[in-house]
Amino acid sequence: MVLAIAFTVACLCLPIAHFTPKGMGLDAEMFNLWIRTPEGGVSMQSSALFGVLILTATIGAWTIGGFRNRPRQAKLCVVNMLLIVVWYALAAFYALYVGFRDYLVHANIAVCFPFVAMIFYWMARRGILADEKLVKAADRIR
Repeated sequence: MVLAIAFTVACLCLPIAHFTPKGMGLDAEMFNLWIRTPEGGVSMQSSALFGVLILTATIGAWTIGGFRNRPRQAKLCVVNMLLIVVWYALAAFYALYVGFRDYLVHANIAVCFPFVAMIFYWMARRGILADEKLVKAADRIR
């Protein structure tokens, strides 16, 4: 889960998309918190992406801290995976509809980081459920 949080924070810091004009014009970049316009200004339209990833990282840290309650840990891993799916839906919406209409969208490598984090959350959930199964089996033996 620590690696999942690290990939989430790395995605927060890096640009996630690059807009290039179909004709002449200046480029624009999309971050999780803002979209840098071609004129050099900043548009805060994509700030919901930042909120979703901050929430995911916070829930991930809380999940690590709640190691005594394994069923809740497994549920929080599922919540984080669903939040990452919501992040991808929002990112596609902002890149294709809210961004610049006469521009081509090029995804940066940071777009893959939440997917990698989702894989790590899935692996953590499997490990947590396996541990819970072992604990229940040990309780039955006693």
